[in-house]
Amino acid sequence: MALALCLQALCSLGGWLSLYISFCRLNKHRSYEWSCRLVTFTHGVLSIGLSAYVGFIDGPWPFTYPGSPNTPLQVHILCLTLGYFIFDLGCIWSFAWKKSIKKYHAWRSRRSEEQQLKHNGRFKTH
Repeated sequence: MALALCLQALCSLGGWLSLYISFCRLNKHRSYEWSCRLVTFTHGVLSIGLSAYVGFIDGPWPFTYPGSPNTPLQVHILCLTLGYFIFDLGCIWSFAWKKSIKKYHAWRSRRSEEQQLKHNGRFKTH
């Protein structure tokens, strides 16, 4: 069972990589990061659609039967998403070295700390 799940996740990773490569070839005038963002957008749309289908149409209703065994469709969606997360980890690894992304994350982290300190009423600078 575990081997089948790993194989499904690896096949999903292969699907996301092939989608990324096809986006890179179709959009040669764009950067590689652009293609990665297109794959991210595709994953978001696909995940929302499939999750809505499973939650509202296929069932079981998650609020009526919490903790019930997963259906095969839920397992496939899980493996699809796991493959995407592995792909995304590779994108973060290869694109995070750029200074703009590092600056953005540093700015975002500092801004969230300032907001938290302001919210608590104590603003300290170190």
